[in-house]
Amino acid sequence: MSQSEFSVSAFKHQFPLFAEPENLQLVYLDNAATTQKPAVVIEAIVDFYRHSNANTHRSSHRLARRATEMVERVRAAAAHFVNAPSPREIVFCRGATEALNLLANSMCQGLQRGDEIVLSTAEHHANLVPWQMMAERYGLQLRYVPDVAGVPEFDRLHEVLDARTRIVSLTGGSNALGLRPDFADIRRQLDTARQQLNSELRWVVDGAQLAAHETVDVQAIGCDFLVCSAHKFYGPTGIGLLFGREDLLAAMPPWQGGGEMIAAVDLYHSRYAELPHKFEAGTSSLAAIAGLGAALDFLAVQDRAAMARHEQGLLQRLHSGIAALGQLRLLSQPQHNLGVLAFAPEQGSAADLAHWLDGRDIAVRVGHHCAQPLMHAAGESATVRASVAAYNTVEDVETFLDALRAYLTLDLSATPAVQGAALEWQSDDLSALQLERLAAQRNWQDRYRELMRWGKAIADKPAIRRDSNLVRGCESAAWLVHRENEGRHYFALDSDSRVVKGLGALLLSQVDGKTAAEIRALDIAGMFTDLGLAQHLSESRSNGFYALLQRTRSSIGD
Repeated sequence: MSQSEFSVSAFKHQFPLFAEPENLQLVYLDNAATTQKPAVVIEAIVDFYRHSNANTHRSSHRLARRATEMVERVRAAAAHFVNAPSPREIVFCRGATEALNLLANSMCQGLQRGDEIVLSTAEHHANLVPWQMMAERYGLQLRYVPDVAGVPEFDRLHEVLDARTRIVSLTGGSNALGLRPDFADIRRQLDTARQQLNSELRWVVDGAQLAAHETVDVQAIGCDFLVCSAHKFYGPTGIGLLFGREDLLAAMPPWQGGGEMIAAVDLYHSRYAELPHKFEAGTSSLAAIAGLGAALDFLAVQDRAAMARHEQGLLQRLHSGIAALGQLRLLSQPQHNLGVLAFAPEQGSAADLAHWLDGRDIAVRVGHHCAQPLMHAAGESATVRASVAAYNTVEDVETFLDALRAYLTLDLSATPAVQGAALEWQSDDLSALQLERLAAQRNWQDRYRELMRWGKAIADKPAIRRDSNLVRGCESAAWLVHRENEGRHYFALDSDSRVVKGLGALLLSQVDGKTAAEIRALDIAGMFTDLGLAQHLSESRSNGFYALLQRTRSSIGD
């Protein structure tokens, strides 16, 4: 029997955002952060507010009954989505982060000082910080799967399991690298440890990146708990799922207290509701639950295997294309990967590259991706991450690779460093920079190139890279120093980002060597707007420019 063919055009046609005039050329490769929403999800949210808006479980009137029926219908659909034995094993949370916090707080209450929690270096911060907080609160020990350059070797998990291991909480797919562990091998190691150590350790899977790309079957995986967020698999933001084995959930204390999660309350004691409601304090995001239900129905009629094959084809092309370009360090691998390409430029900064791509209407993500331990171990402060979904096309991939080729033609060679002691610095010579030339550039791409050229006028200054000189508010680190000589003010700047250097050169070309009165008379913010920079730069980049401007003004006593 031949494999069915996936129609990406028919699939993409169901997502209204891509039909908007301003998005017709958009290449959206930020799906690991959040996916776009099909029309049925958007309509379900609107329909709830239009026809069924009422609180659940608390009233007997028609709208409340309808809202309650919707919530429990979606809970049953969610149980089917992850193949949970019972809807009682599904808890609605605001997302995977809240679900992991719930588990950490509730599971750790019964542990003893010295008990151990096993994590990996590839975890999202949401699967690190809650356990760190509980370890500090209860005197628990954190242990980590052995790794090479930050990449966990999950086949060596057994090496860190012992009689004190109580919780193993591991990613189901790295948001930074896309790495998907071998669940069958992890289950085998955990089952062996349970038998040999007579241990009751519990296995938590962070499935935030998993659910969009694979069919989830908690019974086949063999985990005790699994969490995921709807907005990662075409659903709305603000709602997620926690699966937990019914016997374990029943034994766990609730995390939050309030309405819905109680059966009875007196002045000194409360009796909690039955599962799953004892973990759902307060009013849930009911419209988001309606949207989640629509997303589950939407995925239920898709050919998930064909979607996965399409995504893997895109991922293979992305990795082979990056490898062929050179000048880019690949961190991810296409094998066992849930749709993520991660790389860093050998010259220039990842943030500069991401803004270049944004200028071509290509959406990627740059930074540490809430996986700082992994990034640090890999020797990177930031990477560019392109992540695919089933609506991405071969044309999207080729447009992205063409944009990278164009970026790599820019002169990204390093600027010379200014040597000397910490207080021995000099202003850069910015006399060759012409504001008129920057303003005359015909489009944003040309203006961006010119800004990058201006950045070469700012020499590297290792001596000024002190915390006291760091300018807070810049997306990429920037350091600014100042001194006054005979009534005139002089500045020097450094940054790892060529764009930040270019913006700094623009600012300093106007203020360096001037008196305080002359600087106060300048309309720098107006110049920034007139050049169209506020329109094309991200809010964080614009805020960085204004942070530099504010530091120069505070330096002269404003």
